[in-house]
Amino acid sequence: MRGDLRRALALVRKRTHRGPRRTVRLLEKPDCGLCAEAYRTLRRVSLDVPLEIERVDITEDAALFDRYALRIPVLVLDERELDAAGLDDSEVARWLRE
Repeated sequence: MRGDLRRALALVRKRTHRGPRRTVRLLEKPDCGLCAEAYRTLRRVSLDVPLEIERVDITEDAALFDRYALRIPVLVLDERELDAAGLDDSEVARWLRE
């Protein structure tokens, strides 16, 4: 029992981020399989990179829809954008660390 608790605490310490969280925006639309996969990728990457994920539905803003309708899912960090369709965890993590 005590060993299990120690292992659990060690895992929590390993997964506790040091430093500030960065906010990444995920531009998406409802019922989009690629968008759902991009969100799952961000969730997995956030285990190693301190992130706050802001999900933005482009169908609620005409300007965003006109600009991104054919590109979604798109990740936005500061002024940088990444077309995230089909990217794996390592590619997204590398882009976030740049």
